[in-house]
Amino acid sequence: MISKEYRFEAPRDLGQALSLLEKYGDDAKVLAGGMSLVPTMTLGLVQPDVVISLNHIPNLDYVREEGNVLKIGALTRHDTIRKNELVKRHCPLLAEAAACIGDVQIRHRGSIGGSIAHADPAADYPPVMLTLGAQFRLQRTKSDRTVPASAFFRDLMQTALEGAELATEIQVPKLPSGAGSAYLRLHRVEGNFAIVAAAAVVEKGFKSVRVGLAGVGPKAVLVDVTSRFKGGLDDAAVKGVREDAAKASVDAYGDLNGDADYRRAMAQVYAERAVRAAVSRVR
Repeated sequence: MISKEYRFEAPRDLGQALSLLEKYGDDAKVLAGGMSLVPTMTLGLVQPDVVISLNHIPNLDYVREEGNVLKIGALTRHDTIRKNELVKRHCPLLAEAAACIGDVQIRHRGSIGGSIAHADPAADYPPVMLTLGAQFRLQRTKSDRTVPASAFFRDLMQTALEGAELATEIQVPKLPSGAGSAYLRLHRVEGNFAIVAAAAVVEKGFKSVRVGLAGVGPKAVLVDVTSRFKGGLDDAAVKGVREDAAKASVDAYGDLNGDADYRRAMAQVYAERAVRAAVSRVR
């Protein structure tokens, strides 16, 4: 149970929410779906004086197409992303990852903004965001900036969010025509966090081959293996993918699911599998 009393704020617009964040500073935590915040509060890992809910703010739950980019509101639920036709058509990798998150209840309640802000190293979105080259819109009362995923995820549950900033939008480039993608994960129980996960994007003619890995260190990592595919998908390319995945997993950690060596080994396996699956989907 949550043992500490806290003040609950439910602003009705974004401006009010940003003002409250500025007012309370580090004493406040933001509630979106609550799939990460509530468990950590229950365990006593965080004890905010103020909880600011975003769930009464309109216009933060959307998927829009603007040129070559899909713009996704921070309050968009995982299940919406899983089913959205624009996402499935232009960024199927994102829809595939959303379908893996938690269980039905979590997918209907959890939000994409909350997940990226929590930045769990084994979460499903971070490796996908890195692989797709996504950017995040961060707002505060008097400023607005956009940060690429590569600079957003900094360390174990640490992001580029500063002070009274709020992640309000995720901007995901559409995959190029004909590109293939795949998301694969190793897990013990359906709905659990991944032990290791791999997201891959392969552009037509091997113009670009990218792999994002989760569960291999304090944050998700991106591996560009394009140079390995000069001769197409051959034995040398596969060996190169595995070697690069191992190097990217140098900071792998151990826990009850497996030690660091096991995670590094599985990173190689799943990087290869994800690339092979993505190649099979190139049109």
